Amino acid sequence: MKINCFVGLGILLIGMFPGTSAFACEAGKHGHHDHHANTSNVGYVVITGTTKNRAAAKEYFENINEFTESCGFKTLVLDRESDIREGDTGPLTVIVRHPRGKQAAIDCYESDEYQRLKAIRDPYTDWNFRITEGLK
Repeated sequence: MKINCFVGLGILLIGMFPGTSAFACEAGKHGHHDHHANTSNVGYVVITGTTKNRAAAKEYFENINEFTESCGFKTLVLDRESDIREGDTGPLTVIVRHPRGKQAAIDCYESDEYQRLKAIRDPYTDWNFRITEGLK
């Protein structure tokens, strides 16, 4: 629940849910139980954590922007010094949006090219990586 609230607050703060409360939506307390049914959803990737050795993962960082753009992602947040008020994740926060939804984001993550890049990065990072769905 702690992570969901943090992500909900982050999404609320960057304006992805104008006029609504992410917390009220999550809890079903806003009185509009079916308002999501008539909207198109997009996929989001939310990454938090610590990069332990950026230089050692140089090939990943040199290629990730080109990969994410070719896959269709748009970066909404890239903050290497996040102000962490609760929880114990590292200072990195990245939020990217995929216009074709959660499954498209999953397909990009599971692609051979991303898995190749991930293998380069993984030993040098301690990241939490979530793929979720939200409103446009």
